[in-house]
Amino acid sequence: MAAEPPILSLRGARIAFGGKPLFEDADLRISRGERLCLVGRNGSGKSTLMKLLAGLLELDAGEVWAQPGIRVAYLPQDPPLEPGRTILDYVAEGTDALHQAEASINRFDLDPATDLGTLSGGEGRRAALARAFAGSPDILLLDEPTNHLDLTTIERLERDLAAFPGGLLLVSHDRTFLTNVSNRTVWLERRHLH
Repeated sequence: MAAEPPILSLRGARIAFGGKPLFEDADLRISRGERLCLVGRNGSGKSTLMKLLAGLLELDAGEVWAQPGIRVAYLPQDPPLEPGRTILDYVAEGTDALHQAEASINRFDLDPATDLGTLSGGEGRRAALARAFAGSPDILLLDEPTNHLDLTTIERLERDLAAFPGGLLLVSHDRTFLTNVSNRTVWLERRHLH
């Protein structure tokens, strides 16, 4: 059986900060249905790699390629939750359809009228996850998705990710979660992906 073609990839990627490369000559392919976990030491560049794939940073060399028309959703490790905005406003930015935002907010048991500035850590993480899922993405890039979540919410997230038809790349220090959700491990070590 032939492998699925990638819908998001990194080829010959290099990025450096202050002259020192975080990684170089890095290659990564994500196909539909793949569940990749990205592991490495703190400071090795995992979050930077996620930002590159999300289109938030530029490479020094190499290329990021995305299949035309795909939707990539990115959950940062520390999502910006600006006070004075409602959960509905925030989540609706992740989709073109208001009903999708409302359904995603409901899925994560949130009140759409709540001000982002009043959320606890767990509520904020659930709002950010609702935003990531709202736009029916083809690729989910999740950086520490279980931070601040209770066990019930983590178990529900595991079920949602198991049913997710697209590609997944996630970073987490929760080994049980990684074991339950991922089917391939990518190591970022000594500036290279393995």
